[in-house]
Amino acid sequence: MAESSNTGLLTEIERDLLDGKPVADVLRKLVILGGRAGSRELREWATLELRGYGDVGLEALPAYRKVPAVIQVDAVVGLTQVSHMSISADQLPEVARPYITNEAPFTQGIGEIETLATRSGVDETVRLALPMERKLAQMMDASSPNRPHQQTNAVYWSVSRSAVSGLVDQVRTRLAELLGELRSAASPSDMPSAEQASNAVQIVVHGKGARVNVAHATTGAEATVGSTAHGEGPFWTLGRRIGAAVVGLATLAAAVIAWLQLQSSI
Repeated sequence: MAESSNTGLLTEIERDLLDGKPVADVLRKLVILGGRAGSRELREWATLELRGYGDVGLEALPAYRKVPAVIQVDAVVGLTQVSHMSISADQLPEVARPYITNEAPFTQGIGEIETLATRSGVDETVRLALPMERKLAQMMDASSPNRPHQQTNAVYWSVSRSAVSGLVDQVRTRLAELLGELRSAASPSDMPSAEQASNAVQIVVHGKGARVNVAHATTGAEATVGSTAHGEGPFWTLGRRIGAAVVGLATLAAAVIAWLQLQSSI
């Protein structure tokens, strides 16, 4: 018989995680758990992991979703085809260097990332296109000493499949930590409150806050919750984070377009 109580759902999520169920399946149940606990932050973190961070800006992307990567190019130089040639960030056009590093941002939903990590019979690396890839390729060709004999076809991050698996494992570990926090915050027969659940997200996901001490009440009395000491929550400052990311990408786009216009006028 399926368990229908709040405590039953928490137990079910713990069991799924320990049984190695897909992370996306566990997160869907966490969304429901967040709804029952009344925790907006718990629901929002789980939803972002499921749907991806493409709509919230790179500034809001958690650190564990920024994976070490190698910048590579595919090009034709004269009669020679060059594939998977590694370059440093310093070899990119100057306008792009403040925005592109040797860390690849994975903004996709965790289900897609988990598929990339476990796909068999393919290369041991995952390829992610750099932002404004075609414009950057044009700039690299225009500034090359081999011009007009060079044509850059692709500029991308190359990420080892083991690093992608590590990203998935990071999310799974945070799920385990969250469930541990939720268990420790509530009595055996109670669901954590919205404040306790939100504080667990602050501690585990964002590295903020303080663990909540609960004095379990006797029958008929109310439980008392220790105060939490943390700064602004991630969704309180989300507008500023999104603004910073949008400004950065817009600056890169404007700089690239201006540079191309200058070259075309020469």
